[in-house]
Amino acid sequence: MDVVDSMLTEEEKWRFDLQGFMVLRQVIPSDALKQMLAVLEHWLAIDETQIPAPLVRHRQEPYKTHIDHIQYGHKLFQDLAANEHIIRAVAGLQMNAPRLFHCNFTHMTRGTGEDFDLHRDDSGFKFPSGFRNPHNDYQTAHGQIYCSHLVTWIALSPVPAGTGFTVVPGSHKSAFAAPDNFSGHSDPALAESIPLDPGDCVICATSVLHNAKPWTEDYPRLNIFQRYQLSAYFNETGKEGYPLEEHRDRISAEQYELESLSKETKAVVRRAQKRFSHQQLDDGERSTP
Repeated sequence: MDVVDSMLTEEEKWRFDLQGFMVLRQVIPSDALKQMLAVLEHWLAIDETQIPAPLVRHRQEPYKTHIDHIQYGHKLFQDLAANEHIIRAVAGLQMNAPRLFHCNFTHMTRGTGEDFDLHRDDSGFKFPSGFRNPHNDYQTAHGQIYCSHLVTWIALSPVPAGTGFTVVPGSHKSAFAAPDNFSGHSDPALAESIPLDPGDCVICATSVLHNAKPWTEDYPRLNIFQRYQLSAYFNETGKEGYPLEEHRDRISAEQYELESLSKETKAVVRRAQKRFSHQQLDDGERSTP
């Protein structure tokens, strides 16, 4: 039988299968990070009518602002979607066939500090008990991992412990629902907040219970949120799924391919495969727990 040649190390597979997430450190070079922040600050400051289509700036009152589809507004964010360190890990979890189908930027100021719900993501269709949701599936076999729906959470500002992306490690394999009274604050021993430096990236199975904690720092929390699904046959309908055909002239042919359904190995994956020989990574290119 055919076995997909994963770019993940054996330790990364073990940790991801155990926890349902992994952290990649410093995936964005400092010069690119500065450029991203300058572009995003401009989009935050200008009048909403000046936001270039198809980008959309909107608020979750009173303290959270989103800018959707940022890769259509600047090549920096196309480069981020195809970042070789991120693609190495995402492709290794999705049979070397990832598809980007969601991307936005979030600016968050100090919140209320109230409880927040931990949740799993799905395609909106609820499968009956006992059935597996193919849009949000997790399997392991023959030394490989298959995770059909992943999110990446990329920090652009420092995220201290207790303030950022929060997960219940291992919950992607739980066959039981969380108790009704369980929240992100009710059992901090289970809900783990992941401290991050600017340029760090969390990659998480969406079947893991997760959310982001209310922000408590004096400076804003800045992060980019991406979703990847198996490219071969999954498509999120009714959610303005990528690619945005009306605006395809605003992205490269490579980005268009990354956002499209395909059974062929995409250029971004082939490039990562050339850089990262089978399970051979420099010390500075490994993920961390």
